[in-house]
Amino acid sequence: MTADQVLDAWGLDDQQRAQLINQPDPDQIITIHDGLHRIFAGNPGHADAWPLKPNRAFGGRSAIEIMLSGDIKKVRQYVMYHVYNA
Repeated sequence: MTADQVLDAWGLDDQQRAQLINQPDPDQIITIHDGLHRIFAGNPGHADAWPLKPNRAFGGRSAIEIMLSGDIKKVRQYVMYHVYNA
């Protein structure tokens, strides 16, 4: 899966897509997507909806908001922690 396909699955608009693709290391988007699909195995709809939902771990902001603010790494670390510690 490509980063563009992930952003399609997350339903992002053109501005959001451009902002994420143009950040350093956009391949982290794929890592986040793959991790979410491992965490929510058997429920791909939930895995793709998760980035858009408010999250207490991010102060009530969504993972997309955190990524758009320039901190993809924070979201990747959070997701990978849950992949390996669930």
